[in-house]
Amino acid sequence: MASGRVLTGDFRAAPYWWDLAPRPERTESAPPGEAETVVVGAGNVGLSAALTLARRGQQAVVLDAEAAGHGASTRNAGYLGRQVWHKYGHMVPKLGRERAAAICRAAIAAHDYAASLIEREQIACFYRNTGRFIAAPSKRVWDELARDLAMMREDGVPADGEMVEPDDAPPAYRKGHYHGGQILRGNGTIHAGLYHAGLLDRARREGAQIVDHCPVQAIERTGSGFRIATPRGTVKAGHVIVATNGYTPKAAQWLRRRVVPVDAFMIATEPLPPDRVEHIAPGAKPMVEHRYSPCWLRPNEDGTRILFGGLSAEPPAELERKARALRDAMVQIVPSLEGVKLSHCWTGKTAFTFDMMPHTGSHDGVEYAMGWCGSGVPMGTYLGHKTALRVLGDPEAASAFDGRPFPSVPLYTGRPWFLPLAVAWHKRKDRRLFKG
Repeated sequence: MASGRVLTGDFRAAPYWWDLAPRPERTESAPPGEAETVVVGAGNVGLSAALTLARRGQQAVVLDAEAAGHGASTRNAGYLGRQVWHKYGHMVPKLGRERAAAICRAAIAAHDYAASLIEREQIACFYRNTGRFIAAPSKRVWDELARDLAMMREDGVPADGEMVEPDDAPPAYRKGHYHGGQILRGNGTIHAGLYHAGLLDRARREGAQIVDHCPVQAIERTGSGFRIATPRGTVKAGHVIVATNGYTPKAAQWLRRRVVPVDAFMIATEPLPPDRVEHIAPGAKPMVEHRYSPCWLRPNEDGTRILFGGLSAEPPAELERKARALRDAMVQIVPSLEGVKLSHCWTGKTAFTFDMMPHTGSHDGVEYAMGWCGSGVPMGTYLGHKTALRVLGDPEAASAFDGRPFPSVPLYTGRPWFLPLAVAWHKRKDRRLFKG
C-alpha cells in the first residue's frame, strides 16, 4: 500500500474527471417495448450514434449496464489525436501505401469530426489544439519516426510535424531519458468527463432515450429485426448497434471474442503552480511514448496538475498501490515531481484488436464499432456517427475501415488470460528500445 507521504489527505480512488463531471443519478426506468434502433453502450461511441439517429428523426434507445459513461469514456486520458496505433511505416508493408494512406486520412477525419462536433454543439470540455510530443526512447526509434513522417509526406498524407533533437526535448524531462522525439500538430486535449457529459446532454435533448443500469442479456434475431433481453424487459428493434469496446458483454459473444480489454491506469497530482506545470508540459502539449507499452503525460484542463498514465495487465484493484507505482514511473521521467502528492488514481478498460486496428461493420445484422487501440475519443465519436449513417442507409457512412476482416484467435472467449505474458513480452521489447 502507498504511504501517506504519497497521497493527499483527500485522495480519491476515482477518475479525476468526475470532479467536474459527477456521475449522473441512477434512474430506474424500463426500456420501451419497441424501438427503431437499440444502441448497446452509453459511452462516447453509443451517444455519438444515438445523436446522429435522433437528429435524423429515428427513435434511438441506448442501453447501458452501468451509469452512462461509467467505462472508458470518462476514464481515458482526454487525448484528441489524429492517429491509429500503427505508425504509417508499419502499415505500408501489410496494407500497401494506398490503403495505409486512406486509413491515416480517416484518422485525421475522425479528429476533425470530433473537434467540429465540440464547436458545433458548444460542448464546454476545455478543448485545446495543443499538438503532441511523441517521445523516442532511442535513436533507432527517432530514426523510425523521422522516416514515417517523410513517407507520409511523399504519399500526400497530411503530416504537420517536425522532429525534435535530444537537446530540444522538454527540459523538465530527465536528461538522456529520451532521444528527442516528434511533435505532431493538430492534436488536442479535452476534459474527458465534460466531453461525455456534453454528448449525453445533446443526445437526450434530441430525443434519444438513455436507460442506465440495464444490462443487455441477449440479442436475438427475429424475422424482421431483433429482440433485446434485459432485466427490465424485452425490446423489439429494427436495428442494433453494439458500442461497448472493452466492456463488451457475453450477449455479443462474436464481438467479445475480437476485442482484448486492457486496463489503463492514471494518476493526478495535487495542485501545482501553473508555471511549474508549464515547465513540465510547455504549451500544454501532452506527451506519449513511442513504445509497445507506453506511458503518457499531460496537464489538466487549467494547467494546475499533471496527469500521468500507463497500460497494465494488472486487475483494477488496490489503486493506492498502483498510484505509488505510477508515481515512481512519472518521477523517472520528470525528476522534479519527486515529493509531489497524488490526489486521484483510477483505471478503465481500453480494447485492442488482434490486428491493432479499429473496426466497424455488421455481423449477422448487428452493427458494431469498436477496438479503438488507444484512439477511442476521436475514432469512436467518428465511427459511432458513421455506424448510425449505415443504419440510416446514408452513402456518407462509408469509411476506410469498412469491409475489413475482424480477426480473433482460437480458444479466445473474451477473457484475456494471456495478458500478463503479452505485457511481459512487450516490456522486454521496450527495454531493447531504450537501449537501441
